[in-house]
Amino acid sequence: MRTPKLNWPWVREKLFFILPPLCLAIFLSMWASWIIAKSAYAPRSGHPIGPDFSYFWAAASLVLGGEPAAVYDFSRIHAVEMAYFGVDLNVPWPYPPSYLLLLLPFGLLPYLPSLVIWLSTTLAGYLVIIHRIAPNPRVVWFALVFPGAFQNLFFGQNGFLSSIFLGGGLLLLDRYPWLAGLLLSLLTYKPHLAVLVPLALVAGRRWQALLAMLAGTVALILATTLVLGPQVWTAFLNHIPKAMKILETGSLNLVHMMPTVFAAVQLSGAGVVSARILHTATMLAVVGLVAWTWRRESPSPLRNAMLVLGILMFSPHGYVYDLAILALPMAWLGWEGYTKGWLPGERVLLFLAWISPVALIWLAQATGVQLTPLVLMGLIFLVFRRALQGSPAPAWKMEIAV
Repeated sequence: MRTPKLNWPWVREKLFFILPPLCLAIFLSMWASWIIAKSAYAPRSGHPIGPDFSYFWAAASLVLGGEPAAVYDFSRIHAVEMAYFGVDLNVPWPYPPSYLLLLLPFGLLPYLPSLVIWLSTTLAGYLVIIHRIAPNPRVVWFALVFPGAFQNLFFGQNGFLSSIFLGGGLLLLDRYPWLAGLLLSLLTYKPHLAVLVPLALVAGRRWQALLAMLAGTVALILATTLVLGPQVWTAFLNHIPKAMKILETGSLNLVHMMPTVFAAVQLSGAGVVSARILHTATMLAVVGLVAWTWRRESPSPLRNAMLVLGILMFSPHGYVYDLAILALPMAWLGWEGYTKGWLPGERVLLFLAWISPVALIWLAQATGVQLTPLVLMGLIFLVFRRALQGSPAPAWKMEIAV
């Protein structure tokens, strides 16, 4: 008696409908349970909603109080945290003063309204960018319930903001290079995310966008100096070695939440020197791949995806909420496969990448094995293969992707 074959297209179609609302229900339940368990409805609870945003809000409050340089003084910013929330996050302020300028409006409001506006506006911008990359309502659903998006929402972090600056700039690059460069210049609020962008623009001979990015960066620095004063830059430069030491030694006990090669090596038990050597090799490989993809004028979805993946692999100090920008290359790769045909292994790797911000972080915490860099390497291989071989015939154009 013949065993009936499993109808995979039917399974994928049902999964496409069931998975987004199921994940949304799970995420909302987890968030609600955490809020109730920690009594995080009010200040002084010791467990503020969006815990990382409480740090942003405290920094903006110090600046509005006329003490921008105090943000880089552990004792001062921690005192604000303790006074309002009754908790000390015990982390250094790692951002340049230009980020303080972007945060100032949010310090004008009480904490909870400010958090709601921060998350809702940046989430909306993130979803708009994803929809422009892959114009299908189902893709927006998957972007909304992407575990990387949930991590960003849970922590109240800035991954959505990074997605807007990076994804928006890359989408505008071909038609509006000057505007694209100005938008990309705002990404310098997190320098480790912006460092590869000029390399890509030079390799791709996008001179207008490069000049606009440089001009925008200089303008942002001048505006920050004018508003906050030059002393804030001095405080920032003096603060960098201390912040780097804390990050490299893993004294925050958050190494399992860092999906980088550097952190993966440290988590395995190797020392800082070994981590530096292996991560340096990774950085050199990433630089070569990004330059190669942009130099050969690969299709924009592929060169954009390679740049974003390269950014995630290049930085030694990224956190799980930074994986919100992973939605960008997944959308570009997924749309290429959906419209032009899938290559072997693409749907499996995209699914692994989609679950990685939750599943692989939990695995790293439980076992000390961080596999997220391997998944990112797999995605880089997919982009490289498409750029090298071109897209297949559209044999599965109407088939739904996992």
